[in-house]
Amino acid sequence: MFGFVINKLKNRKWLNLCLLMGVALFIALFVCHPMFEKGAGNQILDRLFTDHATQQNEFPAQMSREGTYAVADYPDSQSVLDKLSGYEKKWTEYVDINKVSSQQLITLSGGRADTEFGGLNHYFTIGYLPGLSEYVDVVKSQTDTATFECSISEKTMDHYGLVAGEKIYLHVPDGSGKKEISFVISQICSEKDINNPYWAKTLSDMGDVIFVSQDVFDEMMQYYSEDNISYSDFLMLDYRQINTENASLYDGYMEQFKDADKLYNDNIRDTLDGFFTQQKTIKLMLWALELPCLVLLILFIRMISAQILSLEENDILVLRSRGATKLQVFILYLQQSGIIAFAGCVLGIVLGYIMCRAAASTDGFLRFTAKDIGTYRFVWQMLVYAVAAAVIMVLFITVPVWKKSKDAISERSRERISKKKPLWEKCFIDVILLALSAYLLYNYNKQKSTLAISVLENRSIDPVMILDNSLFIFAAALLCVRLTGLIILLVDRLFKKHFSPAMYASFLQLKRTRYNQGFLAVFLIMTVAGGIFDANMARTMNSNMEKRIVYNVGCDAIYNEDFRLRIQKNKDGSVSWMYDEPDFGKYESLKNEGICDGVTRVLEDERVDISAGSGSISDAYLMAINTKEFGETAKLQSDKNDDINDAHWFNYLNELAKEPDGVIISSNLAKDMGLKVGDSLNYSRYVPEAVDDDQIYASENAKVCAIVKGFPGYERYTYETDAEGNVTEQEKYLIVANYATVVEKFGMTPYSVWMNLSKGKTVDDIYKNLTSAQQLIDENKNSATVQITNGMFTLSFILSLIVCSVGFLLYWVMTLKQRELQFGIYRAMGMRMREVKAMLLNEQIFLSFLPLIAGAGIGITATAMFVRLISIIYLPQKHNIGVNVYIYPSDMLELTGVLFVAVAVCYVVISRLLKSMKIAQALRLGEDS
Repeated sequence: MFGFVINKLKNRKWLNLCLLMGVALFIALFVCHPMFEKGAGNQILDRLFTDHATQQNEFPAQMSREGTYAVADYPDSQSVLDKLSGYEKKWTEYVDINKVSSQQLITLSGGRADTEFGGLNHYFTIGYLPGLSEYVDVVKSQTDTATFECSISEKTMDHYGLVAGEKIYLHVPDGSGKKEISFVISQICSEKDINNPYWAKTLSDMGDVIFVSQDVFDEMMQYYSEDNISYSDFLMLDYRQINTENASLYDGYMEQFKDADKLYNDNIRDTLDGFFTQQKTIKLMLWALELPCLVLLILFIRMISAQILSLEENDILVLRSRGATKLQVFILYLQQSGIIAFAGCVLGIVLGYIMCRAAASTDGFLRFTAKDIGTYRFVWQMLVYAVAAAVIMVLFITVPVWKKSKDAISERSRERISKKKPLWEKCFIDVILLALSAYLLYNYNKQKSTLAISVLENRSIDPVMILDNSLFIFAAALLCVRLTGLIILLVDRLFKKHFSPAMYASFLQLKRTRYNQGFLAVFLIMTVAGGIFDANMARTMNSNMEKRIVYNVGCDAIYNEDFRLRIQKNKDGSVSWMYDEPDFGKYESLKNEGICDGVTRVLEDERVDISAGSGSISDAYLMAINTKEFGETAKLQSDKNDDINDAHWFNYLNELAKEPDGVIISSNLAKDMGLKVGDSLNYSRYVPEAVDDDQIYASENAKVCAIVKGFPGYERYTYETDAEGNVTEQEKYLIVANYATVVEKFGMTPYSVWMNLSKGKTVDDIYKNLTSAQQLIDENKNSATVQITNGMFTLSFILSLIVCSVGFLLYWVMTLKQRELQFGIYRAMGMRMREVKAMLLNEQIFLSFLPLIAGAGIGITATAMFVRLISIIYLPQKHNIGVNVYIYPSDMLELTGVLFVAVAVCYVVISRLLKSMKIAQALRLGEDS
């Protein structure tokens, strides 16, 4: 039996190889899912931990415990440290991650103290910090063996005006009163590397602690009559070992730690909560993006398997006539499909791994890079998915055999002459699905703002929103098949009397087979329309993201200078403050060196109050600029269709330059406060937050000289998240003033340095810690959501080209083979070869060219209808620049070129087959059958 199956496969090796290709691609796309999901999940985790470290300025994987122990139970420092180490050991027994570092601090409450050089009534805490000497640099030191030695931080030194060698007289209770203990400051310390994971608490965070050795600390415990000793324990873990496989398990353990121990805390669970939400979104997005491509491959496999089954109808009837039961025939074909599925499974796993790695390496549509994709590795779930996909393929290929295994040969004849309409056409399924798609689109468009907020709140997306475009393409394809059939009937009725015999035969064939040939049309339409939509969706997403980033940055690169704030308390109780401006000359020299074409100061303040008439607005955004330098440096990214403003933004700079006390304001500020050009307003600024949170120190009157909708670096819409994770949209108001006027009226305050890089120069030619538009674009391209989208759209587009070309060519070649007898009869009746070719060309026009053109039209229509809606997933924020649809001619040319080559090759192959066809053989074939 097995040998018989192998021979059957060999007899139609090319068809079976094409079927194997389709099955392998289907399984490959299936097994991509777990690898992509796990890889993207690990990438998200890594980014979340990194972002947490940057934003919160702390190590992102800490487990901690802070509290007090009774001195009676823990009489010395070592017993406390052993207890804390026991907690760490218990934590890591469950959360099996390597320890990076650990910081354990134990303290006694200390007391009031005087210092040797006049300091009175200061308060100090006595502390012991294991490993202190390993992680600090000694700024100053001086020893004194006559008293207890201690170390202090630079902050404590500055705060109390202490020096190395100075004595501290600490008054501590000893049970019968107060006793004075003398300490000498032997060392003044600072962190060697404040970014070292050890510094969960920095020296500044520890307050006014005087650090002593363990022996001195134990001796101090004997002097105190206090009942408790305070401690803090921070365990830093290697967050790189937390991945999609163990994240949920570790999160559960940490929840149990918190429930069992109220003093336990960590900063890992919040990160994991964000990860779980994003992971759910990634899963939904992957299925939503993969499903249309899987359907396309199923159509391809169905088309080939149907052709094979059609060619083997005689074989099935012969087997049935010789006594084989329907079950035996089914088992025979089950073995045949099983062999193909097994081979496809092996190839699919390898191909899926390669496809996933290739998709993960994209940083744009059809743009493959050599970036690090180490998080995308082989996972065992790929084997499970491969087996599941193989089983689906076996059933999909084999089940139709059961229907073909009829008991009577007459049923085969009735099948062949059957002209029944397909169910979908009878029930108008195409119209119903099209109406459903339009209804969903209408509803989603009405909910755009709600959907955008849900994306910003990291809630799960609705996958139907992504799949609606595929539903539209499928329904439109069915509708086109219906309309094509009506067009064929209409043309035939109108011109039947004028047809040549070849054309009459061609239309007769089209009418008889239009229901069967509709499958090819649906396949071609979905392939072309899907490819066009995928390309346009990816281009639109990437282009809009890049343009928004360029607009938000406002120039090529920005450097935020470090300004030192000096605060002084006056005798009358008031506070004076002043910023020390760094040397700006080093940036101006960049122009002389040919690195920058423009450099300018931009003073920014988001805590500005504006009043005009009886109205006022808080938290406006002030930009103070030098108009000439700013014009040479900044860039305003315009909208695709037209400029954001009514005139070029340089005109507004010219108006500001004419008015030293003038300001440019945003259009929303002008609208809400009823201002127009020529009106006056007043704006006020607050003292630095380090001095006072809510104190205005100066105001300035200004004249409105221009009103703008967009300005470099100005984002009109901002979003704030409350404690419960709810996001609210707010508008930001802009006011732009002259830099010299602002500095004169308000004094020197921190500014950022904006740069316009010379051609061919990058930020690496200046400083590494610059903020540049290109860096932000690169970071955005490497985000998991964008990477998945680019990767899947790229794969879908490439697969569409391959499947469409192979499917189209194969279908027509097999159709020609099946009609070999018919063409032989036509030739025997006197039809010339030129007429046969004309007949086939006419059929291709209606069955191939019209669907291809319809597919292009449907793809462009789907782009116009759905791209802006789906863009909410990637661009949920409102922006000065609206979402514009981008259609790249190069993508359309690539698709058109591949299809043209496929059609041309098909026609050449058909011509060669017709020339090689012999009438006698064809007629003899008819006699045999």
